[in-house]
Parts: sequence; structure tokens; C-alpha cells
Amino acid sequence: MDAITLLKDDHKTVESLFKQFEKAGERAVKTKRQLADQMIKELTTHAYIEETLFYPAARKAAPDTA
Repeated sequence: MDAITLLKDDHKTVESLFKQFEKAGERAVKTKRQLADQMIKELTTHAYIEETLFYPAARKAAPDTA
């Protein structure tokens, strides 16, 4: 699986988590905490993929403009 596919899949996962969070309601504190923890995990993974796979490959493929 390539970095772009990983990032797209991660976008879908995080979007789903945000929707679940919004639908959980004001009193669903425990559920919202679990969803927030999962969002943090997913966004951390997303940032890692961008920094270690996607951005280096994009820089290498981009024309040198310096």
C-alpha cells in the first residue's frame, strides 16, 4: 500500500470518528473521550505517514525550484 492510499484511508477514518463524536450527544462523556483518544491516535499516525513517507517522496519527485 502506498502513502497516498494510507492517507486517504486515514482521512476517511478520522472523518467517521468526528461524525460519531458529533452524533454522540452532550451527555456521552465516556464515548466522546474514547472517540477523542482514537482521533488523536489516527491523527498522530496520519502526521507520521506524511512526514516519513509522503513529504519526502513529494520533495524528491518535485522539480528543483531553488
